[in-house]
Amino acid sequence: MKKACLVLVLLLALFMLCSCGGYVKSYSASFLITSCRGDEASMEFGTFKGTYHFKLRRDDIAEHTLDLEAELAGGEMNIYIGTDGEKELLTTVRGGESRDETIALDKKYDNEKAIYIILETVGKCTDGDFEFEYN
Repeated sequence: MKKACLVLVLLLALFMLCSCGGYVKSYSASFLITSCRGDEASMEFGTFKGTYHFKLRRDDIAEHTLDLEAELAGGEMNIYIGTDGEKELLTTVRGGESRDETIALDKKYDNEKAIYIILETVGKCTDGDFEFEYN
């Protein structure tokens, strides 16, 4: 019995060490719909508070841009780009704003096959719709 418990504890410790990633999702939301496929991601919600991230990947030659479509009725949402556990603020969307823009990424992201898009609220946000495409 002691050996079985020891093996179980060791497996649990190994799992916890291997699962430590650079970014953590921690949020409360209502009517949350998310999608993430390859180089595209989207998020739509009724209410949202917290942090959520997407991992976007590209396979071909990059333009080094990020297409952003965002709409937010209330609150404030910070949008970050991340690699290797670090994050950098790209833009902030405030309640009542609507955006459709292409953001040129810094040269430090030129060789990145995958990036993280991190959405982080300042307080509680309402009626949000966000779409991203990594080019």
